[in-house]
Amino acid sequence: MQLAAQSAESIEMARIPAGSFTMGADEATLAPAVVNGLGVMSTRPAHGDFDESPAHKVTIAHAFSIATHLITVKEFQEFDPSYKGVSAYPDYAAGISYEHAVAFCAWLTKKTGKPYRLPTEAEWEYAERAGTQTPFFTDDTPPAQGEKNAWGVTMGEGTPEWVADWYGPYEAGSQTDPTGPLHGYFRVVRGGGLDFRKSKPGEMYPAMAPYFMRSANRASMAPSYESKDGNIGFRVVQAPMPAEHSSQPFHYFFWTDVKQTPAGAAEGPDPAKPFYRTHELFPNLNGKSMPDVGWSAGLARGLGINYHNSAIQVLANGDVVAAYYNTPNKEDDPDQTVMVMRRGAGAEDWDMPEPWPYFADAACAAPVFWNDHGRLWLFFGFPRLIGAPPFAFTTSNDNGATWSPIQFPHFTAPIGRYVSQPINSIVRTKDGTINIPTDSTGRDADGNGSISAVWATHDDGKTWYDTGGRTAGRHTTIVMAKNGDILGFGGKNSAIDGRMPLATSADGGKTWVKSKTPFDPLESGERPSVIRLASGRLFFVADYNPNHEKHIHKDGAYVALSDDDGKTWKQKRLTANILTVGYVTATEGPDGVIHIATSKNTVNYEVELNEAWVLSDSEDKTPEPTAIAHTEKHRELWPNGRLKAEWSAGRANDGEILLEGPQAFYFEDGRKQWTVQFHLGKKVGDETFYRADGTKEWVKSYGTNNEWTWRNFDGAGRQTSESRWRGKTLASADLAKTK
Repeated sequence: MQLAAQSAESIEMARIPAGSFTMGADEATLAPAVVNGLGVMSTRPAHGDFDESPAHKVTIAHAFSIATHLITVKEFQEFDPSYKGVSAYPDYAAGISYEHAVAFCAWLTKKTGKPYRLPTEAEWEYAERAGTQTPFFTDDTPPAQGEKNAWGVTMGEGTPEWVADWYGPYEAGSQTDPTGPLHGYFRVVRGGGLDFRKSKPGEMYPAMAPYFMRSANRASMAPSYESKDGNIGFRVVQAPMPAEHSSQPFHYFFWTDVKQTPAGAAEGPDPAKPFYRTHELFPNLNGKSMPDVGWSAGLARGLGINYHNSAIQVLANGDVVAAYYNTPNKEDDPDQTVMVMRRGAGAEDWDMPEPWPYFADAACAAPVFWNDHGRLWLFFGFPRLIGAPPFAFTTSNDNGATWSPIQFPHFTAPIGRYVSQPINSIVRTKDGTINIPTDSTGRDADGNGSISAVWATHDDGKTWYDTGGRTAGRHTTIVMAKNGDILGFGGKNSAIDGRMPLATSADGGKTWVKSKTPFDPLESGERPSVIRLASGRLFFVADYNPNHEKHIHKDGAYVALSDDDGKTWKQKRLTANILTVGYVTATEGPDGVIHIATSKNTVNYEVELNEAWVLSDSEDKTPEPTAIAHTEKHRELWPNGRLKAEWSAGRANDGEILLEGPQAFYFEDGRKQWTVQFHLGKKVGDETFYRADGTKEWVKSYGTNNEWTWRNFDGAGRQTSESRWRGKTLASADLAKTK
């Protein structure tokens, strides 16, 4: 398709009449050619993605005019002469951020005296369908390139475009001129997909697969995302913005009811006595379907069954947070997300995981948490996003209750090759520079093709640069040496004399000197982790792999301590239930307890241990606590002076500070939000979570032998599901039928 150059003042527009339509995906089964193959990693759902339901009636109350095509390069250059265009997408202004698109609309409004803006999501789908309710306005097959619908508009041909709404779940029931949530982290993208796995001239799959071209399909992206190689464009609407008809705000439990008081966070088990304990991380559905059973039982929609690539961090308030990638089935699926979870300070069990950040149709992965003196950073990458930068990041100053807008690195100079996959370590040098490694492509000076890059910022993330050199392995984990050097340990698929490599940089990452460690080299599915402990020692954790085998996780894992920056090590095997630690990450809390997050293990655990356990000859686990003393009550208030939270905690006989007795959180208006009872850090009795209107959202009832029941309720108080669990494992479920 080749568009004729036009003046921005004479953008061709089509008049769209007022009317009603059904928005979203209905129950009709999609044709096999729509849901299968074409570079998509997993088979697509039979009816459409979960975020396209429930289908609901929408009325567009007023006629409006919409551009018949995406804004062209020439049209955009009238606004921004510096824009160069993307060679892969010459027919429209691609790689544009949402913020830049909105600025274009403001410029055009001022230039013409007419109100221009982005279409709402409802307007976009209404105009694209042009009176149809089939998967495409051309029935069951996608439109040809440049084909116009019955209203004279070219839409839904595989080219993604920004719309005005924040991304969030649909609400049931009829709506008039909906405008989406009031707030969010992602803006809706319509018209095509965002990821690629294979490409040839004129094609990028799965981005241009028919599934992502459907009228109902929704993608999303952080509004600041722009890329010289990106594929997101936009079109304009000429009409006043509809009156606000926003949907209800959506909050993950991970953000909700987060304490800010660090009560007892620095107190813990006696550091002179060995301490070792494990906590199971993930739900196990016993082979049941996650969409059909897990989501209906109360697990967050969008949660999948394949979790890998760990992150873990202890926060200023004593909570432990973890993150993994989460995918419906296979790695790099466009529905892959980062998954976050929390174990509150003093609690012995992890909350259920939730998918966030959630970029619809854009796989994200490789999360890294970093506690920067109380400021929490979350880094992650995009393994298949068209035009992806090396990483993205967001920060929180309140222990993960709220987050800054998602940002992408601004580089002040050209950068080298990379893979958009952060590793597991962030370090700050003595001069304040932050360093983060990611995977890289290419080869180092020795011809090694398994390497990592290190990126740095002197100004706390405002600008970034490529340090220049490349390490001696893929998935290199870094730590600062006592003399200021950067030490880069290992990575997979690389070795020196049959041993894991160490790369040392004395010039901030510009050059690296290689040497060998005493550790086994790692292969696919494995990654080491190294941290500097408060004692000054280095702590190391990785897999044994004596036979250099790929994807065979059976030889166990080990931890190690070094007093001399890695010259010598005291090494110790982890317990027999840890067959592998996989893509592992370690961190240390202020109480001296080290936390390890495993992946690729038969059951994935958070492992807690201390230096005394590593140095001892015992492999015993620490017995569960049996008594608690010195219980103290704590309270937090809302800014308006109302009670926000109240709880009690004390010291158990194993030295841990554990929750004991009732805990409650309240909304700002004084209504209860969450009530639960604890004994020795474990939940007992009924745990109840309430909506803002006072209705129960769910109740979890805890019995003996680690057995509990989970009941969910709708807004009218009707029970929608009941499931029975033993620990993290589903035993049985009675579920209402939901899509």
